[in-house]
Amino acid sequence: MKTDQTTCIISTNGRMMAETRWTACLVVVWGIGIGNKILLNKNEMTIGRARDVDLRLAEAGVSRRHAVIQRRGELEFLLIDTDSTNGTLINSDRIKEAVLKDQDLITIGDNRLKFIAADSPEQPYYEELYRQAQMDKALQVYNKHYFLTKLDEEMMRCKRYGPPLSLILLDADHFKRLNDTYGHLAGDAALIQLAEIIKKRIRDTDVLCRYGGEEFTIIMPQTHQQQAYVSAEHIRILVAKTPVNHDNTVID
Repeated sequence: MKTDQTTCIISTNGRMMAETRWTACLVVVWGIGIGNKILLNKNEMTIGRARDVDLRLAEAGVSRRHAVIQRRGELEFLLIDTDSTNGTLINSDRIKEAVLKDQDLITIGDNRLKFIAADSPEQPYYEELYRQAQMDKALQVYNKHYFLTKLDEEMMRCKRYGPPLSLILLDADHFKRLNDTYGHLAGDAALIQLAEIIKKRIRDTDVLCRYGGEEFTIIMPQTHQQQAYVSAEHIRILVAKTPVNHDNTVID
């Protein structure tokens, strides 16, 4: 859906895309959760084995409170080893504290974390790798894990820079009855069709996720409440009048 909102855009292969401000992050390149992206969206984040830390690495060789990352200004982050037993390494050098540089490789226990600065040219690459790992393969939309991370990122951007942000929650009515009457394959076909309908009605900058079962979410950056309401109502009307086609059967 087209809107008349003001946004900064660039053209890429004929497509119009919203300008993106990235958030500095850590990417797990070795260890449990390989490929995961951890946003550095707090002024201070504690890393360790304890259950109440910000980034938990529950493995041997990691102290309960192993290290801390502190934000220093807009783009600078300081990594501090908090007297851990086995130490903290950056690019194989043991450190007490050090300012992180783009592409630095952090070693904590058996874990390897790569620091990606907010202005790093590698941000789009790691975002795409992460996105592909967070897809719901059946519906080809993002899953709940990606939704929670992406929403956190967009809310942080909204608080910092001030653009509006909207969220649509969708739930397919009578889905259980459809499953019970026509079988799970028909239910799967209905969800695939629903996802395709939604994808055709949202913008490239919107993010469609499957929250669970027949529940979906749409993250809408730079979108006011009224704009989101209009989009949601268009989707509802279109879904309501579109029958499900499955196994040569039309299901109203």
